[in-house]
Amino acid sequence: MDYQEFTGVTISEQDKAFAQEFANFVNGRMCSAENTGRELTRAHRYLQQQMFKVFIGFMRQLAYNYQEGTYDERNEWASRLASEAYTRLIESDLIYDPNFNK
Repeated sequence: MDYQEFTGVTISEQDKAFAQEFANFVNGRMCSAENTGRELTRAHRYLQQQMFKVFIGFMRQLAYNYQEGTYDERNEWASRLASEAYTRLIESDLIYDPNFNK
């Protein structure tokens, strides 16, 4: 089933292309997740904020997947950690998401 059909969300071709390129980078071209993350902080301040919004969107979806049980054993740790972190952000009133089941 296509992601777009599953969620009802329309995803732009540019967003899909970036997600695929990032997946390719992580799957063989990345040397260090920590160093890559550190390097991202050298971007312009506005871009750092935009990149962080992408990170939050990724974390939110992993958290939803964990809550719904739609993850597999290979990414259970990431999904559970995302759910715990996302829940804490909601409880701290840093993120508003009335649809998330804490």
